[in-house]
Amino acid sequence: MGYLSCRSRSSTSTVDPLIPKSKPIHRTAIRTFLYEDLVSATHGFSKDSLLGRGSHGCVYKALLDNGKLIAAVKKPSSNGPRDSTCSSTSYGPDDNEIEILSSIRCSRFVNLLGYTSGVANQQQQQRLLVVEYMANGTLHDNLHSSVDSGGHSSEPPGWIDRVRWAHQIARAVDSLHSMDPPVIHRDIKSSNVLIDRRRDARLGDFGLAVRLTADPFRCTARPAGTLGYIDPAYVTPEDLSVKSDVFSFGILLLEMMSGRKAIDVGYSPPSAVDWAAPIIGRRGFVELCDPRIGPPGDLGVAEMVAELAGRCVEGKAERRPSMAEAVECLRKVRRRASPSRGKNVWGGIVAAAKRRGRVSDVPVEGPRSNS
Repeated sequence: MGYLSCRSRSSTSTVDPLIPKSKPIHRTAIRTFLYEDLVSATHGFSKDSLLGRGSHGCVYKALLDNGKLIAAVKKPSSNGPRDSTCSSTSYGPDDNEIEILSSIRCSRFVNLLGYTSGVANQQQQQRLLVVEYMANGTLHDNLHSSVDSGGHSSEPPGWIDRVRWAHQIARAVDSLHSMDPPVIHRDIKSSNVLIDRRRDARLGDFGLAVRLTADPFRCTARPAGTLGYIDPAYVTPEDLSVKSDVFSFGILLLEMMSGRKAIDVGYSPPSAVDWAAPIIGRRGFVELCDPRIGPPGDLGVAEMVAELAGRCVEGKAERRPSMAEAVECLRKVRRRASPSRGKNVWGGIVAAAKRRGRVSDVPVEGPRSNS
């Protein structure tokens, strides 16, 4: 695919001037909250405080520290699923999330602020988690909803935002895979990506995350994830690897590029990957672009994203790229999608042509923004 390709099996790590490198901060101090205080901060878990519902329960907006701290409180369902990790200890989703997020903090995660040590009702055995509040909702809502988090009509995000978010999510997943031992998220999907007040993407909901041990056969985590995103090669505990997350990330890329949900029965085929794979095979990249925003001004952007997504959803895990490779590829894509790049390149072409006497001094209209 020539200079557009992101197929390289190895890449040199470079500093991206677009955003500073996120460095995990270990052993973060985690607060302990009283259950009663969180009930009060969410107005008794009222509908007005409800931010969203997930497979493990509900999330509520909370005002803490006399209104100085806005946070989100995760209230698990009383009969929520239980799972076990790649260790000898059995955890529930809440305990597992505390274990993972207590040991790492990153600007690309929805970080843990604290949790309740006790419970108000011992029969329910509910532990509440307090995490950072994300002001701009989920990526799923940004892509698929016609209204924003404030209830106002909204336009779908453009290519610049989508490419930037894809790069940020890739860096978040790569941070997990770079830990020792590696952490596998197991539930990468658009509803688990949150958009913060700066319009940056954060990876959240670590309830299914597991740490890999040196011996994969010691992993007792039952296959888990979300229909449409889960790796079809992940059918037994020993199948789990970092490439399972890579597959889910590939589905997320297709969703971000096309505006189609991972599974949508309104289409045939309903699976995004079944629909996209033959189109990528015949290089019909424009067909993959969300019709609400059209293709980017630089078609190379769509080509690179589609090619990367196609590699991520390869049936054989060993043929998929690492998340480090995905980060490097999307760094290049992001540079191509940058609004300043088109102006600088066009200006350079015009200036060079003028020096050669090939154009007049009459102003020439540059390429349109690809946002």
